[in-house]
Amino acid sequence: MERLPEFIANNWYLFLALAALLAWMFASEFSRLASGVKQVSTSEAVRLRDKQDGIFVDLRSEKDFRNGHLPGAINVQPTAIAQKHKKLERYKQKPVILYCQNGMTSGKSGKQLRNQGFEQVYHLKGGFTTWQAENLPTSK
Repeated sequence: MERLPEFIANNWYLFLALAALLAWMFASEFSRLASGVKQVSTSEAVRLRDKQDGIFVDLRSEKDFRNGHLPGAINVQPTAIAQKHKKLERYKQKPVILYCQNGMTSGKSGKQLRNQGFEQVYHLKGGFTTWQAENLPTSK
């Protein structure tokens, strides 16, 4: 323990990188919590769709969507969400479960939907990658 300050001084760049990584993680998590968009697991997402008449919204490219998507999903590009896409208007009162390839894009789009008055916006944790990893059905 007495040599810790010397170790830090000799490896300052590693500690700087660690601090930057931790700051990014905390900022990312705070942003997600502040957006009002809840992350849900695959089982929670299926329950929302089946029991509460929710909709899956695929934010990936049209090509990726054609190659495989969650059953019953609609494909809407993130730029279209920012412009209040008409496909989604009828789902304002229902659960909207957003997903992308690995869960990185859907948070921002979810915040935009919340700002547009959507009441129940969710984001599939891990995205399409997690869905496939759990061997859940897909459609083409």
